[in-house]
Amino acid sequence: MSGAEALVAFGIATNVVQFVDFTAKLCTRIKEYSTAAGIPRKLAAQADRLSDLLAILDSISDSSKENPLDYQVLSRCYAQAQELSTLLDSLKGDGQGRIRNARKAFKSLSRADEIDELQTALDSLVDTLNLQLQADTRSTARQVEAHTISILERQLEQSSLLHDLQQSAAMKAQIDNNAGYLNKSLWMVSVGRNPDFVGRSEVMSALALKLLPQPDAVPTTVLCGLGGVGKSQIALEYAYRERERFPDTSIFWVHASNTARFVESYKRIANEAKIPGRDDANSDVLQLVRNWLEGKYQCKWLMIVDNVDDRNMFFENFTYAGKALREYIPQSPKGMLIYTTRNRDIGVDLSLDRDPIIVSSMDQEEAQLLLGKKIRAESTEAEQLELLDELVYLPLAISQAVAFMAKRRKSVAEYIQMYRQSESTRIRLLGQRFNHHGREARPLESVVTTWWISFNYVKTENPRAAELLSFMSFLDWQGIPFSLLTLEGETTFDFEEAMGLLEAFSLVTLDTQRYACNIHRLVGVAVHGWLMEYENKSEIYATHVLGTLADRFPAGFFDDWDACAAYFPHAETVLRYNFIQSTAATLIARATLLVSMSTYLRTQGRYQASESGAEEAMLIYERVYGRENVNTLYAIANYARTIHRLGRYEAATALQRQVLEGREKVLGPSHRATLESLNALGSDLQTLGRYKEAEVIHRRELDQKKKLLEQIPGDPGLESDVLIAMNNVARGLSSQGKYRDAESIHRQALEKSLSVIGKNHPDTFITQGELAGTVRDQGRLQEAEEMYKKLLENRLAVLGNTHPDTLITLGNMATVAARQGKQEEAEETYKQVYLIEKASLGEKHPSTLNVRHNMACSAFDQGRYEEAEKSFKSVLEAQDVVLGLQHPDTLQTRRNVAASLRKLRKHEEADETDRQTLGLAENLEENKDAEKVQGLHNLAHGLIEQGRLEESERVRREELEIRLRLSGKDDDGTQDCMSSLAYLVSEQDKYDEAVALFQEVLDYRTRKLGNEDKDTLSTLWNLALAYRDKGDFEQAEVKYQELVNTQSRILGPDDPQTLESLIQLAWSQQQEAKNNPSKYLSSEANYRRLFKARSAELGLDDPLTLMVMNNLASVLKYQDGASEEAATLLHHVYERRAKVLGPDHGLSIKSLEFLADHLVDQGKHKEAEPLFRRLKKLNETSDVSEAEDEHEDCPRSDAEEPNIPHSTSPSNEQSDVHRNKASFCI
Repeated sequence: MSGAEALVAFGIATNVVQFVDFTAKLCTRIKEYSTAAGIPRKLAAQADRLSDLLAILDSISDSSKENPLDYQVLSRCYAQAQELSTLLDSLKGDGQGRIRNARKAFKSLSRADEIDELQTALDSLVDTLNLQLQADTRSTARQVEAHTISILERQLEQSSLLHDLQQSAAMKAQIDNNAGYLNKSLWMVSVGRNPDFVGRSEVMSALALKLLPQPDAVPTTVLCGLGGVGKSQIALEYAYRERERFPDTSIFWVHASNTARFVESYKRIANEAKIPGRDDANSDVLQLVRNWLEGKYQCKWLMIVDNVDDRNMFFENFTYAGKALREYIPQSPKGMLIYTTRNRDIGVDLSLDRDPIIVSSMDQEEAQLLLGKKIRAESTEAEQLELLDELVYLPLAISQAVAFMAKRRKSVAEYIQMYRQSESTRIRLLGQRFNHHGREARPLESVVTTWWISFNYVKTENPRAAELLSFMSFLDWQGIPFSLLTLEGETTFDFEEAMGLLEAFSLVTLDTQRYACNIHRLVGVAVHGWLMEYENKSEIYATHVLGTLADRFPAGFFDDWDACAAYFPHAETVLRYNFIQSTAATLIARATLLVSMSTYLRTQGRYQASESGAEEAMLIYERVYGRENVNTLYAIANYARTIHRLGRYEAATALQRQVLEGREKVLGPSHRATLESLNALGSDLQTLGRYKEAEVIHRRELDQKKKLLEQIPGDPGLESDVLIAMNNVARGLSSQGKYRDAESIHRQALEKSLSVIGKNHPDTFITQGELAGTVRDQGRLQEAEEMYKKLLENRLAVLGNTHPDTLITLGNMATVAARQGKQEEAEETYKQVYLIEKASLGEKHPSTLNVRHNMACSAFDQGRYEEAEKSFKSVLEAQDVVLGLQHPDTLQTRRNVAASLRKLRKHEEADETDRQTLGLAENLEENKDAEKVQGLHNLAHGLIEQGRLEESERVRREELEIRLRLSGKDDDGTQDCMSSLAYLVSEQDKYDEAVALFQEVLDYRTRKLGNEDKDTLSTLWNLALAYRDKGDFEQAEVKYQELVNTQSRILGPDDPQTLESLIQLAWSQQQEAKNNPSKYLSSEANYRRLFKARSAELGLDDPLTLMVMNNLASVLKYQDGASEEAATLLHHVYERRAKVLGPDHGLSIKSLEFLADHLVDQGKHKEAEPLFRRLKKLNETSDVSEAEDEHEDCPRSDAEEPNIPHSTSPSNEQSDVHRNKASFCI
């Protein structure tokens, strides 16, 4: 068979990527016909090299068979070689025909793409055999060294140059020849300059600084960094720049990746410099080179020792001369040394100052320049940065990607899309071999193969380090906690030794506290490739990592948040691994991890992210264990809690009922897990407004937990559970309006929480929030505001500003502000909460709808009724679907829609809406009466606004009947309703009933709130008014006098409210004077006090001041019919009213009439006559009833009755809206 035919066979098989194993027979045939067929010397040299390496492996095959991996690789080599041999035998030819066929075949291969592919096949084999050789045990090291040196000598013997030297030179001639080289500069860098080299100015400057001459040592520096980071490229560029600056300096490049290459580099120096004795088989050529450079050579020189990565080889293993390679490095003042290594520990040992130059990835500007002009022109900067970020700015990875895009005509965007498709695609892309400019003529390389070399070094030196790196490759590349990596029983020393080796090779970086590390992002990809390609252990390691995380990931609650945060990204990473075959154990480990992760997400307030994991875990447990399994029930409960937080209350409640039933059956009714089901179910029912059922369940929960605590006293977990149960009971009481009982329990729970779990625990925050809400609902707004402020500060510090619980606190603060009248502040806060909840929970989440509802309340309170109506209706539409028609929040919103309609005078629609709400409440299974009273209250008020007093009275009486049945008389709501009913009957002249009702309300409020409370004073005002309207001025005077005295004491004698009461007191005394004239003096004194205060505050022309002057004149007149002071007052009143209101205004006419009558009583008829004529004329043209329309009927026509409204609280008698309050579910 001819060599030409063999090449034809190669041409046919260029697409077969498995041509990685050649036999010695194939190499011999290629060399046999190399000259005749015109095959390039490069291919022949590769065949020689392949043959040599195969011979080495053959010599150690026996030891390799002990390693299954090595044996598999070697067997594959032999099998492929046999296949090629058979193929060559099938293409036989002879003579000139054989030569012609060979030339013809090679001509077809001369195209660049076919040559590259053939070269790739050869290079792939070299890489494989190199890795196999480096993985051999140290027990065969001496045998490998002997074979290597023997082969290198045989290669030199086969070369024409060595053959010529052996035939023509003797020792004396060598010395003579060498004399001419003693002062001749040599350039022994076999690698061409890289035209794509960019940047690295800082490293270049550091090199120059460290290589400055030193008096007692050879200037030495080390470039240290990850494989592919550009160490050799930097050294190469420095060599070329040094040559340009100092042409007389010799530069030697020594390859140190293995012993054979080191020896080869030194022998080349010996041959190039014609060092005497180099051909002597017994001489140590390496020592000859060192001696010559240190002693005889006269030029300055720079030696670059590249890839010193194997510590054993360079420092410990001995050559045939009995020395380590390190001992052959020359030490001369004329020299300089640059080492490159991936191992930082080696770099420290080689550096004179123990401070190697650490070469890191490129910065953004350098990396973009490395992409090249073409790619920069054809892509956006955003695309470029996206690509560079994926490739972590690693020069080799960037160059590889550029080469791939050029060959395949791919854009940056297309490459990124391919890169992100899958892990296997990334491995294939990073494994693409390419010719890297500025590299020696050696096999094509890739990012993956570059790092496989490092990984092989690590595996050989410290197998535990290799295990750690394999483990970490399945985790997120950043912040890997050591607590995830250490083995049970592993010593700190062993672990740190393994991590130190990985750090030395720049495969990982340690944090400053050395409690965690980062793995290089692309290293993880390369390790995955190694595990799949060479060890077939990817699935094994993924299973191990998943199981470790399932065991070590905390339960997810507050106390473990820090650990959860550290583990979470690593759990997410391993969960993305696609197992070829999932076992039951793998599925359970996955489900266990998902439950813990979803719990952590839920307690962090990330409900949507929590749901998918919780649901998947539940389904896995059900499939593996069935429904009635402890773990399955836990997973179902976990999922139910999550969807509860997402607002799916009915579904959550149904699931919690199933869990409770299952746990009672499997674990028993008193088991701790069963009691947690009571907690969860009760909270769900509470949220649905089923307060009584929730209270029953929570009381059972509390009783059982207390019994457990008695059995295990001092258990902090049980103590915390009891406190949660106490809060649950109190919340139920508060929801039913039993605020004092609820407050008492909350305060007990808070006091214990502070000592058991601490002030900064989320459960303590919940208790504080519940307590503040109870205080708020009792009307103690200032106290509640201070409590909420403190709670907000704590929650911001612990939970952050976007946690749902923090937002609930913020919303509750807004509600308190609104109730304090700070409507703009409240609205702004509501908007802030709404924007965050809309983004995190969604527009239709119940909590978001609650905030929207309260925002509508703020619009209502500020008089924007059309906006409020529209907003309330929008919220109602969503709540009907999300919460249901009969949910308490939905019913409240419907009532507020009606309130908005009334403000817009849409009374019919408002009444109909209220009646719809009452109809829905009528069909409730629970809380029917509680919901009905609110609807009746609103409807009654709407009827009042329309003047339909009798209908309103009937509705109020029905409301009062229900309230008495629900809460009895000793209740704020009942008393408010009685006050409203009193107003209604008073307006219908049923004064006796009104007085009796007002008196009962006054007694209650005085007893509960004190006689100085604003609500108490308001009731006292209404009672006095009822007496006045009844005509019982004596009792009216008593009540008004009491009111004035109290207000003077707490508000001040000149406060507007005090003066308003004083007006009523003076007028009542004035009316009482017709039966008891002595009251004129009291009335006069009060009017004079009023006149002084009002004139000083408002001026003499203010309508209220004029009214007081008029009534003072009346009192004076009836004490002295000819009072001159009265005349003066009446003149002033008439003149000012005529000027301001007009002479024909009713009040002006009444003043004119009063003045004229008084002048007559004074005997001033002439002065009175023109006034009567004017009055007659005005009466003919004016409607004197206008003045009467301004006032109610007065017993005396000359005393003007002050306008007296009923004093009622807004929540009772104004068309008010009610804000929803946020509740917490533990």
